[in-house]
Formats: sequence, structure tokens, C-alpha cells
Amino acid sequence: METGEILLDKSQVLASLNELPDRVSSEDLIERILFIKLIESRLQETKLVPHSQVMQELKELKEQKLAAINQKHD
Repeated sequence: METGEILLDKSQVLASLNELPDRVSSEDLIERILFIKLIESRLQETKLVPHSQVMQELKELKEQKLAAINQKHD
């Protein structure tokens, strides 16, 4: 394991994947996992960045990603 590697909680990953449609592409799955990793990374940065700013950025990213996924499946 490399120093500073972000480790993900399996239950959080599974809960997030349950939000996806029943059939998704491997690209969507990878994108979701990378999004979760970004969230974990940003949460670790909250020691330096105000919590409210991190939460707003994460909310905007989630909305963008969900809109993109929904658009692909329409």
C-alpha cells in the first residue's frame, strides 16, 4: 500500500452502488468508485478546508454525475 492511499469502506461503496440503475456500464461503475474516492479524499482535507465548502462541492459533483448517468440511460 502506498503512503497516503485513500481506503474506502466497503459498506459505503455498496450503498452508493445501490443508487445506480440495475444495469450500468463498467465505465459508470468505475466512475462511481472514483467519485467515492474523491469524497473520502475531500473529507480528509476538511482539516484545512471549511466543512461547508467541502459539502457544497460534493453536492454539486454528485448532482453532475447523477445527471450524466441518467442522461446516458434515457
